[in-house]
Amino acid sequence: MFDEYSEKFKALGHPVRLQIVAGLSKKECNVTKMCEGLNLHQATVSRHLSILKAAGIVEGVRNGSEICYHLVDKKVEQIINILGEGKNV
Repeated sequence: MFDEYSEKFKALGHPVRLQIVAGLSKKECNVTKMCEGLNLHQATVSRHLSILKAAGIVEGVRNGSEICYHLVDKKVEQIINILGEGKNV
């Protein structure tokens, strides 16, 4: 149990990944929109998404030529919501 939590916290241990998860806690999004919102290159966002996917935090669903990402871990969503209570993440 704690090994799994530790891996999820490692995946969340970067400001960009926290921003991605915070955004996805509000609504699904594709990489293009994430890049625009974060002002980052596609390769950077994709690398962070890969880490979040490997940790079982997000999942992508293909819709034609794009992949729409959403949160799959409700506990992580709760953590993000708690963090966001004090200030905007």
